[in-house]
Amino acid sequence: MNLSKSPLRRAASVAAGAVIGLAGIAVAASPAYATDAVIGKSVYCDKATGEWVVDWTVKGNAPEGVEKFRFTEVKSEIGFPVEQTELAEYKVTEEFTHPTNKDITAQQRVAGDKNFARLNVKVLFDNKHEVDASNTANFDGKCEKKAPEPNPSSSSPAPQPSTSTSASAPASPTPSETPSLPDDVPGEPEAVFEITCDTMTIGFKNPADGFPLDLRFETSKGEVRDLTIAPGETKSATFSATDGFSVDLTISVTAEGETFSETVNLPYEQPADCDEGEGGGLPVTGAAAGGVAGGAAALLVAGGLLFFLARRRKVSFKA
Repeated sequence: MNLSKSPLRRAASVAAGAVIGLAGIAVAASPAYATDAVIGKSVYCDKATGEWVVDWTVKGNAPEGVEKFRFTEVKSEIGFPVEQTELAEYKVTEEFTHPTNKDITAQQRVAGDKNFARLNVKVLFDNKHEVDASNTANFDGKCEKKAPEPNPSSSSPAPQPSTSTSASAPASPTPSETPSLPDDVPGEPEAVFEITCDTMTIGFKNPADGFPLDLRFETSKGEVRDLTIAPGETKSATFSATDGFSVDLTISVTAEGETFSETVNLPYEQPADCDEGEGGGLPVTGAAAGGVAGGAAALLVAGGLLFFLARRRKVSFKA
Protein backbone atom coordinates (compact mmCIF):
# COMPACT_ATOMS: atom_id res chain seq x y z
CA MET A 1 0.00 0.00 0.00
CA ASN A 2 2.80 2.39 0.82
CA LEU A 3 4.47 1.74 -2.54
CA SER A 4 1.20 2.39 -4.41
CA LYS A 5 0.54 5.61 -2.54
CA SER A 6 3.99 7.04 -3.08
CA PRO A 7 3.59 7.74 -6.84
CA LEU A 8 0.19 9.27 -6.14
CA ARG A 9 1.73 11.55 -3.56
CA ARG A 10 4.44 12.63 -5.96
CA ALA A 11 1.86 13.32 -8.67
CA ALA A 12 -0.23 15.38 -6.26
CA SER A 13 2.82 17.38 -5.22
CA VAL A 14 3.68 18.14 -8.84
CA ALA A 15 0.10 19.24 -9.56
CA ALA A 16 0.02 21.49 -6.50
CA GLY A 17 3.30 23.09 -7.51
CA ALA A 18 1.94 23.79 -10.97
CA VAL A 19 -1.18 25.43 -9.54
CA ILE A 20 0.92 27.62 -7.23
CA GLY A 21 3.17 28.59 -10.14
CA LEU A 22 0.20 29.57 -12.30
CA ALA A 23 -1.25 31.61 -9.45
CA GLY A 24 2.05 33.45 -9.13
CA ILE A 25 2.04 34.24 -12.84
CA ALA A 26 -1.52 35.54 -12.60
CA VAL A 27 -0.62 37.81 -9.70
CA ALA A 28 2.45 39.11 -11.47
CA ALA A 29 0.46 39.75 -14.63
CA SER A 30 -2.38 41.60 -12.88
CA PRO A 31 -2.38 45.42 -13.35
CA ALA A 32 -0.96 47.54 -10.56
CA TYR A 33 -3.46 49.79 -8.84
CA ALA A 34 -1.00 52.69 -8.66
CA THR A 35 -3.71 55.33 -9.02
CA ASP A 36 -4.64 58.36 -6.97
CA ALA A 37 -6.50 61.66 -7.31
CA VAL A 38 -5.23 65.12 -6.41
CA ILE A 39 -7.23 68.35 -6.04
CA GLY A 40 -5.40 71.64 -6.57
CA LYS A 41 -6.63 75.18 -6.02
CA SER A 42 -5.78 78.86 -6.40
CA VAL A 43 -7.76 81.75 -4.90
CA TYR A 44 -8.11 85.47 -5.56
CA CYS A 45 -10.56 88.29 -4.83
CA ASP A 46 -12.34 89.78 -7.83
CA LYS A 47 -12.60 93.44 -6.85
CA ALA A 48 -14.87 94.15 -9.83
CA THR A 49 -17.63 91.93 -8.44
CA GLY A 50 -16.73 91.49 -4.76
CA GLU A 51 -16.51 87.70 -5.14
CA TRP A 52 -13.93 85.11 -4.21
CA VAL A 53 -12.76 83.16 -7.26
CA VAL A 54 -11.46 79.62 -6.81
CA ASP A 55 -9.76 77.86 -9.72
CA TRP A 56 -9.99 74.11 -8.99
CA THR A 57 -8.07 71.31 -10.69
CA VAL A 58 -8.76 67.59 -10.33
CA LYS A 59 -6.13 65.21 -11.67
CA GLY A 60 -6.45 61.43 -11.81
CA ASN A 61 -2.93 60.02 -11.67
CA ALA A 62 -2.60 56.56 -13.21
CA PRO A 63 0.04 54.26 -14.70
CA GLU A 64 0.33 53.33 -18.36
CA GLY A 65 -2.68 51.40 -19.61
CA VAL A 66 -5.20 53.26 -17.43
CA GLU A 67 -6.68 55.84 -19.79
CA LYS A 68 -9.78 57.40 -18.24
CA PHE A 69 -11.75 57.98 -15.05
CA ARG A 70 -15.17 59.21 -13.99
CA PHE A 71 -16.66 60.89 -10.93
CA THR A 72 -18.76 58.65 -8.73
CA GLU A 73 -19.34 61.24 -6.00
CA VAL A 74 -18.89 65.04 -5.90
CA LYS A 75 -19.54 67.24 -2.88
CA SER A 76 -18.96 70.98 -3.14
CA GLU A 77 -19.54 73.21 -0.10
CA ILE A 78 -19.10 76.89 0.77
CA GLY A 79 -19.44 78.49 4.19
CA PHE A 80 -20.04 79.80 6.73
CA PRO A 81 -22.96 78.98 7.07
CA VAL A 82 -22.38 75.86 5.01
CA GLU A 83 -24.16 75.63 1.67
CA GLN A 84 -24.10 72.89 -0.97
CA THR A 85 -23.10 73.99 -4.48
CA GLU A 86 -22.48 72.40 -7.87
CA LEU A 87 -19.62 72.58 -10.34
CA ALA A 88 -20.70 71.91 -13.91
CA GLU A 89 -17.29 70.50 -14.86
CA TYR A 90 -17.40 67.83 -12.12
CA LYS A 91 -20.49 65.67 -12.67
CA VAL A 92 -21.23 62.11 -11.61
CA THR A 93 -21.52 60.02 -14.77
CA GLU A 94 -21.77 56.39 -15.80
CA GLU A 95 -19.20 56.81 -18.57
CA PHE A 96 -15.44 57.22 -18.24
CA THR A 97 -15.19 60.69 -19.75
CA HIS A 98 -12.07 62.28 -18.22
CA PRO A 99 -8.49 61.49 -19.37
CA THR A 100 -5.96 60.44 -16.73
CA ASN A 101 -2.82 62.43 -15.86
CA LYS A 102 -4.38 65.72 -16.99
CA ASP A 103 -5.86 68.58 -14.95
CA ILE A 104 -9.65 68.88 -15.16
CA THR A 105 -10.31 72.55 -14.36
CA ALA A 106 -13.32 74.38 -12.96
CA GLN A 107 -13.83 77.94 -11.74
CA GLN A 108 -16.06 78.70 -8.78
CA ARG A 109 -17.31 82.13 -7.70
CA VAL A 110 -18.21 82.56 -4.04
CA ALA A 111 -19.85 85.48 -2.22
CA GLY A 112 -17.29 87.82 -0.67
CA ASP A 113 -18.53 87.26 2.91
CA LYS A 114 -17.93 83.49 2.83
CA ASN A 115 -14.84 82.10 4.55
CA PHE A 116 -14.13 78.84 2.71
CA ALA A 117 -14.92 76.57 -0.23
CA ARG A 118 -14.43 72.81 -0.01
CA LEU A 119 -14.38 70.12 -2.69
CA ASN A 120 -14.61 66.35 -2.05
CA VAL A 121 -14.67 63.82 -4.89
CA LYS A 122 -14.54 60.08 -5.51
CA VAL A 123 -13.18 58.93 -8.85
CA LEU A 124 -13.29 55.52 -10.48
CA PHE A 125 -10.63 54.56 -13.03
CA ASP A 126 -11.20 52.27 -15.98
CA ASN A 127 -9.12 49.62 -14.17
CA LYS A 128 -11.97 49.50 -11.57
CA HIS A 129 -9.89 51.19 -8.87
CA GLU A 130 -11.75 53.89 -6.87
CA VAL A 131 -10.06 56.63 -4.78
CA ASP A 132 -11.17 59.81 -3.08
CA ALA A 133 -9.64 63.28 -2.66
CA SER A 134 -10.47 66.57 -0.96
CA ASN A 135 -9.16 70.11 -0.61
CA THR A 136 -10.30 73.34 1.07
CA ALA A 137 -9.77 76.93 -0.05
CA ASN A 138 -9.74 79.23 2.98
CA PHE A 139 -10.53 82.90 2.32
CA ASP A 140 -8.51 85.63 4.04
CA GLY A 141 -10.94 88.24 5.34
CA LYS A 142 -13.75 89.61 3.20
CA CYS A 143 -13.72 90.24 -0.54
CA GLU A 144 -15.33 93.60 -1.18
CA LYS A 145 -16.26 95.31 -4.41
CA LYS A 146 -13.99 98.21 -5.28
CA ALA A 147 -15.77 101.55 -5.25
CA PRO A 148 -15.95 103.16 -8.70
CA GLU A 149 -13.62 106.04 -9.38
CA PRO A 150 -15.44 109.40 -9.16
CA ASN A 151 -16.03 111.00 -12.55
CA PRO A 152 -15.76 114.77 -12.82
CA SER A 153 -19.19 116.24 -13.47
CA SER A 154 -19.64 117.73 -16.90
CA SER A 155 -21.94 120.36 -15.36
CA SER A 156 -19.28 121.77 -13.06
CA PRO A 157 -18.44 125.31 -14.06
CA ALA A 158 -14.98 125.88 -15.48
CA PRO A 159 -12.73 127.94 -13.25
CA GLN A 160 -12.81 131.63 -14.19
CA PRO A 161 -9.66 133.73 -14.33
CA SER A 162 -9.33 136.17 -11.49
CA THR A 163 -10.27 139.80 -12.30
CA SER A 164 -8.60 141.16 -9.22
CA THR A 165 -5.76 143.59 -9.90
CA SER A 166 -4.24 143.15 -6.49
CA ALA A 167 -1.21 140.93 -6.23
CA SER A 168 -1.90 137.78 -4.34
CA ALA A 169 0.69 135.62 -2.61
CA PRO A 170 1.47 132.44 -4.57
CA ALA A 171 -0.01 129.33 -3.05
CA SER A 172 2.62 127.14 -1.45
CA PRO A 173 2.69 123.64 -2.96
CA THR A 174 1.54 120.82 -0.71
CA PRO A 175 4.33 118.27 -0.32
CA SER A 176 3.44 114.83 -1.64
CA GLU A 177 2.78 112.32 1.07
CA THR A 178 4.85 109.14 0.88
CA PRO A 179 3.06 106.18 2.50
CA SER A 180 5.10 104.54 5.19
CA LEU A 181 5.88 100.84 5.03
CA PRO A 182 3.56 98.77 7.27
CA ASP A 183 5.10 97.15 10.32
CA ASP A 184 3.69 93.73 9.41
CA VAL A 185 5.32 93.29 6.00
CA PRO A 186 6.35 89.61 5.94
CA GLY A 187 9.88 88.31 5.60
CA GLU A 188 11.30 86.05 2.90
CA PRO A 189 11.75 82.28 3.26
CA GLU A 190 15.08 80.48 2.95
CA ALA A 191 15.50 77.68 0.42
CA VAL A 192 16.19 74.13 1.62
CA PHE A 193 17.87 72.02 -1.07
CA GLU A 194 19.83 68.83 -0.41
CA ILE A 195 21.22 66.18 -2.76
CA THR A 196 22.61 62.78 -1.79
CA CYS A 197 23.72 59.85 -3.91
CA ASP A 198 20.12 58.66 -4.29
CA THR A 199 17.77 61.39 -2.97
CA MET A 200 16.79 65.01 -3.52
CA THR A 201 15.21 67.13 -0.76
CA ILE A 202 13.35 70.38 -1.51
CA GLY A 203 11.66 72.78 0.88
CA PHE A 204 11.73 76.13 2.66
CA LYS A 205 12.39 77.62 6.07
CA ASN A 206 9.49 80.05 6.50
CA PRO A 207 10.12 82.91 8.94
CA ALA A 208 7.67 83.55 11.76
CA ASP A 209 6.53 86.75 10.01
CA GLY A 210 6.22 85.12 6.58
CA PHE A 211 3.27 84.29 4.36
CA PRO A 212 1.94 80.71 4.31
CA LEU A 213 3.59 78.77 1.47
CA ASP A 214 1.74 76.26 -0.71
CA LEU A 215 4.06 73.90 -2.61
CA ARG A 216 3.17 71.40 -5.33
CA PHE A 217 5.76 68.86 -6.47
CA GLU A 218 5.34 67.08 -9.83
CA THR A 219 8.15 64.64 -10.53
CA SER A 220 9.39 63.25 -13.83
CA LYS A 221 8.09 59.86 -12.59
CA GLY A 222 4.51 61.19 -12.48
CA GLU A 223 4.28 61.56 -8.70
CA VAL A 224 2.41 64.59 -7.32
CA ARG A 225 2.70 65.90 -3.75
CA ASP A 226 1.31 68.97 -1.99
CA LEU A 227 2.91 70.66 1.03
CA THR A 228 1.86 73.71 3.06
CA ILE A 229 4.45 75.53 5.19
CA ALA A 230 2.99 77.84 7.83
CA PRO A 231 4.93 80.86 9.14
CA GLY A 232 7.63 79.72 11.57
CA GLU A 233 7.84 76.21 10.07
CA THR A 234 10.59 74.47 8.15
CA LYS A 235 9.33 71.67 5.92
CA SER A 236 10.65 69.74 2.94
CA ALA A 237 9.89 66.74 0.73
CA THR A 238 12.44 64.04 -0.11
CA PHE A 239 12.38 62.04 -3.36
CA SER A 240 14.29 58.98 -4.54
CA ALA A 241 16.43 60.17 -7.43
CA THR A 242 18.80 58.98 -10.15
CA ASP A 243 20.36 60.75 -13.13
CA GLY A 244 17.63 62.18 -15.37
CA PHE A 245 15.18 62.70 -12.49
CA SER A 246 13.63 66.15 -12.03
CA VAL A 247 10.91 67.92 -10.05
CA ASP A 248 8.61 70.71 -11.24
CA LEU A 249 7.95 72.77 -8.11
CA THR A 250 5.07 75.28 -8.05
CA ILE A 251 5.30 77.80 -5.20
CA SER A 252 2.16 79.79 -4.30
CA VAL A 253 1.77 82.76 -1.94
CA THR A 254 -1.58 84.45 -1.15
CA ALA A 255 -1.75 88.10 -0.03
CA GLU A 256 -4.89 90.15 0.43
CA GLY A 257 -6.95 87.54 -1.37
CA GLU A 258 -4.71 87.34 -4.46
CA THR A 259 -2.55 84.28 -5.16
CA PHE A 260 0.86 84.51 -6.83
CA SER A 261 2.46 81.36 -8.24
CA GLU A 262 5.81 80.49 -9.79
CA THR A 263 6.97 77.14 -11.22
CA VAL A 264 10.63 76.09 -11.36
CA ASN A 265 12.21 72.91 -12.72
CA LEU A 266 14.79 71.28 -10.42
CA PRO A 267 16.90 68.55 -12.09
CA TYR A 268 18.82 65.99 -10.05
CA GLU A 269 22.59 65.81 -10.47
CA GLN A 270 24.37 63.05 -8.59
CA PRO A 271 27.32 64.26 -6.46
CA ALA A 272 30.76 63.41 -7.83
CA ASP A 273 31.83 61.42 -4.75
CA CYS A 274 29.13 58.84 -5.47
CA ASP A 275 31.28 57.47 -8.28
CA GLU A 276 33.77 56.37 -5.64
CA GLY A 277 31.14 54.52 -3.65
CA GLU A 278 30.99 57.17 -0.95
CA GLY A 279 27.72 58.23 0.60
CA GLY A 280 26.68 61.52 2.08
CA GLY A 281 25.10 64.60 0.59
CA LEU A 282 25.61 68.26 -0.10
CA PRO A 283 23.11 70.17 2.08
CA VAL A 284 22.26 73.75 1.15
CA THR A 285 20.02 76.04 3.21
CA GLY A 286 19.64 79.63 2.04
CA ALA A 287 22.79 80.52 0.11
CA ALA A 288 23.75 78.14 -2.70
CA ALA A 289 27.03 76.20 -2.70
CA GLY A 290 28.78 73.34 -4.48
CA GLY A 291 27.14 71.16 -7.09
CA VAL A 292 23.61 72.06 -5.96
CA ALA A 293 24.06 75.79 -6.54
CA GLY A 294 21.69 75.87 -9.52
CA GLY A 295 18.77 74.23 -7.70
CA ALA A 296 19.10 76.32 -4.54
CA ALA A 297 19.52 79.51 -6.55
CA ALA A 298 16.36 78.71 -8.56
CA LEU A 299 14.41 78.23 -5.34
CA LEU A 300 15.71 81.52 -3.93
CA VAL A 301 14.85 83.44 -7.10
CA ALA A 302 11.32 81.98 -7.31
CA GLY A 303 10.63 82.51 -3.60
CA GLY A 304 12.06 86.04 -3.69
CA LEU A 305 9.95 87.01 -6.70
CA LEU A 306 6.75 85.75 -5.09
CA PHE A 307 7.44 87.52 -1.83
CA PHE A 308 8.25 90.74 -3.67
CA LEU A 309 4.86 90.58 -5.44
CA ALA A 310 3.01 89.61 -2.26
CA ARG A 311 4.70 92.37 -0.26
CA ARG A 312 3.86 94.93 -2.92
CA ARG A 313 0.25 93.76 -2.84
CA LYS A 314 0.09 94.01 0.96
CA VAL A 315 1.75 97.43 1.04
CA SER A 316 -0.64 98.78 -1.60
CA PHE A 317 -3.59 97.74 0.55
CA LYS A 318 -2.27 98.90 3.93
CA ALA A 319 -0.24 101.98 3.08
